[in-house]
Amino acid sequence: MKFISKRKVKVLSLIIGLILVGFVAFDVSSAAEFSPIIEDETGDLYFPPAPETPRIKYLKSLSSPKDWKLKQSSLFMRFVNKVIGFDNHETRLIFPYGVTTDSQNRLIVADSKAQIIHVFDSQRKKYLAIESPKGETFVSIIGVAVDGKDNIYVSDSYTGKMFVFDQNGKFKKRLGGDEGLFGRPTGIAIDKEEERIYVVETEIGRIDVIDLDGKLISRFGQRGNKPENFNRPTQICLSHDRVYVTDTINSRIQIFDKTGNFIGSVGNRGNGSGYLDKPKGVAVDSEGHIYVVEGLRDAIEIFDQDGKFLLEFGNTGNQRGEFYLPTALHIDQQDNIFVSDSYNQRIQVFKYLKDGKMKGGNG
Repeated sequence: MKFISKRKVKVLSLIIGLILVGFVAFDVSSAAEFSPIIEDETGDLYFPPAPETPRIKYLKSLSSPKDWKLKQSSLFMRFVNKVIGFDNHETRLIFPYGVTTDSQNRLIVADSKAQIIHVFDSQRKKYLAIESPKGETFVSIIGVAVDGKDNIYVSDSYTGKMFVFDQNGKFKKRLGGDEGLFGRPTGIAIDKEEERIYVVETEIGRIDVIDLDGKLISRFGQRGNKPENFNRPTQICLSHDRVYVTDTINSRIQIFDKTGNFIGSVGNRGNGSGYLDKPKGVAVDSEGHIYVVEGLRDAIEIFDQDGKFLLEFGNTGNQRGEFYLPTALHIDQQDNIFVSDSYNQRIQVFKYLKDGKMKGGNG
């Protein structure tokens, strides 16, 4: 691969990120002019609103380590001053994409535009920034996941590589790249028990299953619009021995077992509540409800395992509970919901109020 200068990296990453998350024409100049975020944290915010029974509660937003009063490493500050050119007090998320948590409840975010991996540790009041390893360059980091030892895996859709770091941010190894293992890897998910990585190949329209050393185990899917086919898949998650894939241009979520056998799909094409047009992130809560980032309307839609629409929350905006070009989401074991609100440059955190059965919206 040709050497990519640092000067071109930020431009390339923004262009690639917009292509991957939008798949529609988007006016970047209007995004830059969007009004600053205004946070009004007074009063609780629930979905659906009263008098209906609340099912989702807004908890908080995170734009920088200062929001959780985290101590930043000196390495991070040197990186910011040298590469991004921000003053210390302006440190913040730039374009958050992939998001996950580890066994220590640390929040891990792949920042596509800043070309770093943010690690927020609210319990220990620490913050870590992981940059590209020596001799490598992050261009368009998209997916992020952790294995059973809290090693961090991140995919770069432009370079066709996957990078692995230990929980302290030390570089361990690289998968793909010159070996030709990946084309354009985006979403990734890890089966911690089986020690297998599920990788979304967006351009090819396929899911690759590899071991933790990068050895190919199996593949499933191909380009198309029939069941089991994909058209620009982007994100993936594992839950209850099922694999959920965002089949973006086909406007649906496809469901498989862990060996790649097709189970079914969720979502019908449309531009209203209960329909999908440009689905992006996907995640599943402890009761099996399927959460989907609907990119066209800047909302999160929730379905049951049979595809019945249950509830929608969010709309276009920059207040709490509103989104502007959300890209991915993750649900932890406590049913905390983390949404990458990319053009609002923040992660919003919600919680599913578990009661055994979800109702609301039109469900």
